[in-house]
Amino acid sequence: MNRVTWRLFPESEGAAPYILLTNLLIPIYFLLREPTSMQWLGFVLLGLFVILFRQFYYTSKWALHIIIVQVAITLILGAVFHPMYTFVGFLIANSLSKQKLPILISISILFAIGMGAIVVPYVGHAGPELWIGLLPPLFGVSVMPFIIRASMQYKQMAERLEAATVQVERMAQQEERQRIARELHDTLGHTLSLIALKGEVVEKLVKRQPEKAAREASEIRETARAALKQMRELVTEMKVAYFVDESHHAISLCSAAGIPMEFNYRSVSDPSPTAYVERDVIENISLPLTPLQETILAMCFRELITNVVRHSRAESCKVHLDIQEGEVRVSVSDDGIGIDPEQVSTSSNGMAGLRQRLVLVDGRISVSSSSGKGTEITIHIPRTIRDERVGTI
Repeated sequence: MNRVTWRLFPESEGAAPYILLTNLLIPIYFLLREPTSMQWLGFVLLGLFVILFRQFYYTSKWALHIIIVQVAITLILGAVFHPMYTFVGFLIANSLSKQKLPILISISILFAIGMGAIVVPYVGHAGPELWIGLLPPLFGVSVMPFIIRASMQYKQMAERLEAATVQVERMAQQEERQRIARELHDTLGHTLSLIALKGEVVEKLVKRQPEKAAREASEIRETARAALKQMRELVTEMKVAYFVDESHHAISLCSAAGIPMEFNYRSVSDPSPTAYVERDVIENISLPLTPLQETILAMCFRELITNVVRHSRAESCKVHLDIQEGEVRVSVSDDGIGIDPEQVSTSSNGMAGLRQRLVLVDGRISVSSSSGKGTEITIHIPRTIRDERVGTI
């Protein structure tokens, strides 16, 4: 049986609600100076205000009713005790900013009118300290919600713009893939058909005319090498993807999915691993790879992070970048539901596609996983590609 941990405020809200509660210090200070016979009423009203303040974070259905009661309590405190008690109005600003604009305008105007009615008895004999002291609560309820609302709208517009930009980039990448697919079909299709035809000829000549079969086999080898070189040149023409950029994207993606990501980095020049690498440190990481190698690595890394977010049901994720003398390794591990390594090639998680990409740079992929115990997938890319002409390192 799972135990539900009681919280004063939702964990997702962070420290903001607790900071807002500090606005209670001023009314509490004045309340402690009131006659004992009146203190109980003040503390009851403040207690009810705090209960409603907390309830707002858990009950969206009654949000407007809660805000109206809080505004009423604020004005009652100011009218019964002292106008400085309206400092509790700062606690309403954030919740008020989330209401519809007509409601926001109406409550702000009514609060300003109420404040005006409260200070009428003080006109003529109150000092400048009172009038200066009333400006913050009036600003907190009648002005700040509009500022918070505008800030939230700006943030949402920025997020939508970023999402649209990402979508455009994805569409451009998809178009580029389709173009490359057409070129592969047009330019390499004929070459591969020629290799297949010559293979049939060699098969027929190998016993009757061995010398001619050897010449045909030699031509097959040269044709295959030319095709491999042509394919690598074609892939190199693709827009270069950088591992650093994909790392930033991975951090943002995992954060949006609520999956904490720990980034570890180790290099042959500095064997001690560095955990929880900051974004500015990642920015300075330089990989000893060719543009083609780094593009393949970045694309594969993107696919692994996408799998973690979409399929793993993980609560945390770790990324290990290890630069060794002979290869660059990137491991992505999670604590999710795991996968069956024997079924990786036939599954829909794109592993077969990763292997096909890595073949272009003599790379490989290793999987360690079991059902219910998470998954660790490592990309291995050698720092040197075999030469297609002589077949050596």
